[in-house]
Amino acid sequence: MRATLICWLLLASLLANVGARSPVLPKFDVDIITSLDSEDAKVDPKLVRTLLDNNFESGTLSPWYDESPGYVNWRVENLASPSEANSTAPKPATGSQYVRATRNADLASGLAILRSPTFTASPGDRVSFDFWIRSKRPEGNNLELVWVVDRTEQQLVSLSQFSTLSNYEWRTQSAVIPVDVPTEGVLVFYGYCGSNYEDAVAIDNIFVESSTYTTQAPASDCIVLSASFGTFTSPNYPSSYPENANVCWLITGAYSITLQFNNFETETGKDTLKIYLGPTISSELFADLSGSYIPNQITKYTESMLLVFTSDSANSYAGFSITYQIVRQSTTSPSTTSSPPTTAPPYTTPYTTPYTISSTKAPTYAPIICETTTEFQTTTGFPTTTEFQTSTEHSSCGGLISGYSGIINSPNYPYEYENNLDCRYLIQVPCGYRVRLYFNSFNTESGYDFVNVHDGPSTSNYLLLRASGTTRPSTVYSSSNEILLRFTTDSSGTRSGWQATFEYYY
Repeated sequence: MRATLICWLLLASLLANVGARSPVLPKFDVDIITSLDSEDAKVDPKLVRTLLDNNFESGTLSPWYDESPGYVNWRVENLASPSEANSTAPKPATGSQYVRATRNADLASGLAILRSPTFTASPGDRVSFDFWIRSKRPEGNNLELVWVVDRTEQQLVSLSQFSTLSNYEWRTQSAVIPVDVPTEGVLVFYGYCGSNYEDAVAIDNIFVESSTYTTQAPASDCIVLSASFGTFTSPNYPSSYPENANVCWLITGAYSITLQFNNFETETGKDTLKIYLGPTISSELFADLSGSYIPNQITKYTESMLLVFTSDSANSYAGFSITYQIVRQSTTSPSTTSSPPTTAPPYTTPYTTPYTISSTKAPTYAPIICETTTEFQTTTGFPTTTEFQTSTEHSSCGGLISGYSGIINSPNYPYEYENNLDCRYLIQVPCGYRVRLYFNSFNTESGYDFVNVHDGPSTSNYLLLRASGTTRPSTVYSSSNEILLRFTTDSSGTRSGWQATFEYYY
């Protein structure tokens, strides 16, 4: 009986808000939904999916709920009455209320966890939200969004790069929920907030939206691109694109396709460029792009790629310019033998980093390029390793580490590392292979001591992973035969550190 009543109340609230993008959500206590015995009631995950949007103007988190374990909790805050008078939030884009990682009177640092109820996500669904993040030290705080299915987390976004002392700006971020079929799962925000009064993390305007495309886009209506390389742009570029635009490009005849984004500026969450790995919108949706951040270069193994740009009826921007390159069918393929090769396969096509960060699955890459770094300067002057080895364990602070596989420890592991470290490990496997790196254990001072992993031999290469705290990071996959692992610690507070294993793979 209780289950029937709750479902009818949820449905009635939904119908009352039909036509509004930001409905005032019903003030259901999420404990009512989650604490019922499984035999007594289960709220339909498809129904919950329709109620996830929240602009927090109702003053409640529901149906989202706070699951923070410590002194920092998510609470709805009004701009006129901030919880921390010394660190007031900037004015939100709409309304006056938002949810903030709120600390106790002592400003104790900690991790705030905001979780959705279980819901059914469909292919093409996208989550968007506004966020504000500030810290006394650059990248001192972080906000992450993950998608959880059967207790397995997949990171969608990580936003520590926006955490600066001078940041007083709300920004918008969106991400595609990575499902190929309707799937039950949970969205979780992890917000780390430090102990300085300048530190702050806040979220507003969470929306979970469906793909706007449900039918197949005929290739005959698209601009076909079959030359080896070229550049295409949004309509009227660099002037504003038209309202209600619906344009598509089909890249064909490829072995792999590379996209280089020269410029990108659209209305966030409304004017979108979707990229499909195939000739129609029924193909795999790889990326759903909008906003003013230039995406990383993309290279994918696929015979064709469909790009579809749509805009709504208001607020046009400059759009985008994209250069593409087609690699035709290769006449060679990597060896399938189990023994490592002694020479590099004849691959010369450049490859760049994948679009997503810290994927839990090995991404599909274009042919491998080989780095040939032979000299590497560490901050401590430790000797480097130059000969290929197997099953070697390294515990010094930095160095050039070459081999088919090996283990790397933080200094003094499993005992506590020292303060003020800047250790740089250049990990190199033989040419013709890539690097897979995973962590056996991980324990650093959360928010202060960091491990960064770059896709190449330099800190200027693409950042694959940034990790701190006690959660073991996802497996990292490189695009070439080298990655750089950098471990930095501050002037106080140490932990047992970490142990990582690297392996070669195709």
